[in-house]
Amino acid sequence: MKKFFCALIVFCSVSAAYCIQTNNDLSVSEVNGELKESKAKQKADDKALQEKLCDKPCPEFTLTDTKGKLWTDQNIKGKVTMINIWHVYCEPCIKEIPQLNELTKKYAGVNFLSMTFNNSDQIEKIVAKNHPLFHQIPDAINFISKTGISFTPTSILIDKSGVIRCVVRGGDEKQFKLLNKRLKELSKEN
Repeated sequence: MKKFFCALIVFCSVSAAYCIQTNNDLSVSEVNGELKESKAKQKADDKALQEKLCDKPCPEFTLTDTKGKLWTDQNIKGKVTMINIWHVYCEPCIKEIPQLNELTKKYAGVNFLSMTFNNSDQIEKIVAKNHPLFHQIPDAINFISKTGISFTPTSILIDKSGVIRCVVRGGDEKQFKLLNKRLKELSKEN
C-alpha cells in the first residue's frame, strides 16, 4: 500500500509539473503575441496622434504654473515651446526629468512646460525631490483632453507661430535624441 501511494504521489507530481510547464509555454507564447499586438497598436496610435496634432495650431489653453505664471496658447508664440505631458504615477516620466533638464539648459530660448492632470499637492514631492528646471503646470486636464494624448510621457513641440510640429511618445534615450534633434531644427527656424 505504501508503494502504491508513493507511486501515486510521483505520478501526480510529474503530471502537475507537465501541466504547469505546458501552461507556462502557452503563457509565454500568448505574452509574445500580446507584445507584438501592443507594439503594432502603439505604432498605429502614434501615427493617429501625429495626424491629429501635427501641422495644426496648438489647442487653446490658459493655465497657471506652480510659481503663479500665466501661460496661454497665445503667449507662447514667438518662441519654440515644448510641452511635456506626464503624471505622478508614471515612472518613465520621473526618470526622464534629468534629460529634460539637460534640454532646458541647452535650449535657453525655448519655453519648457510640463503639464499634468495631477494637482499641485500631488506633484509637490516629485518636484522637490527631482528639481525639474522646466515650468510645472498642474490641473491641465482640459488641455490634455483636447490633444487626445493618453500615453505618458509625451512631448509636443510647437514652433514659434504656435503650430504643433512634432509629437514624441516615450521617455527613453531614443526619444530624448529625437527631441534634441527636433528642438535644434525648430530653434534655427525664423
